[in-house]
Amino acid sequence: METLVEWRVTDTGWIQVFRDPERAGSTLLNFAVDNLDRHVAELTARGLAPNSIQSANKGVRLSTIVDPDGNRITFIEGFRNIY
Repeated sequence: METLVEWRVTDTGWIQVFRDPERAGSTLLNFAVDNLDRHVAELTARGLAPNSIQSANKGVRLSTIVDPDGNRITFIEGFRNIY
């Protein structure tokens, strides 16, 4: 992605920074998870409302939750270092 840079900061952690003028002033955070269905169920059980699970390319699945201030957390299943 042309507007994305990323750094691997631990064996299991990455930081991605990208330019997106439409989201300036808010946060976008991605978490790689092993079991997306379980994470979405746990969020729902806590009274939160994550979006439905979406299939992306190469076997990746996503679900996003947005807070009232527009900060967005996306849970990603199937994330890997090399595609």
